[in-house]
Amino acid sequence: MELLAKDELIRSSIIDAAKKLFQQYGLAKTTMEDIARAIGKGKSSLYYYFATKEDIFEAVVLQEKKYITREVELAIQNVSTAEEKLRAFALTVYKELKNKRVIIMNILHADNSAGMCMMNMFKKKYDEIELKLIKSIIEFGIETGEFDRKYENQLDAISLLSISTLRGLQLNSVLYTTEKRNTLGLIDLSIDLLVKSLKK
Repeated sequence: MELLAKDELIRSSIIDAAKKLFQQYGLAKTTMEDIARAIGKGKSSLYYYFATKEDIFEAVVLQEKKYITREVELAIQNVSTAEEKLRAFALTVYKELKNKRVIIMNILHADNSAGMCMMNMFKKKYDEIELKLIKSIIEFGIETGEFDRKYENQLDAISLLSISTLRGLQLNSVLYTTEKRNTLGLIDLSIDLLVKSLKK
């Protein structure tokens, strides 16, 4: 048990150090040697926990996903209606993606197949949890009578459409920081339209 706890601590320290290096130098320029040096260990010791820096990056993405999920769930719990939960969901995800902008840009600017694979992995990890959350909010609205029950057989399609719209706005803001459009206003408008279409 003590050995497992020690391994977990080392693994966590590797992920934390790698995240800082990825943010500072980018994925392409960060090496296993850099990560090993940051935690004061030899490169060979890293291979006991991770086979490649891409595996470490995936662990970073998973850690970030867990953090964002926790923040979104807390935001949703702090409001009572389905409409308020949808707004809390959309705005919290937007804020957290903005905070993770450096990590996202590192993936998008990777000019190789590995970078594209990680972009797909990043998107899949976030899509899975967001679809689950927004579907649960709409189900909640139907159960409480806030939303029309006729949509309960279309939850998957509505959730996917909603996530696709919000994700487009969120990533546009992350990628184009000089964009003059009011992203928050557009997100709010998207929620207005979704809620209006779902209500009785």
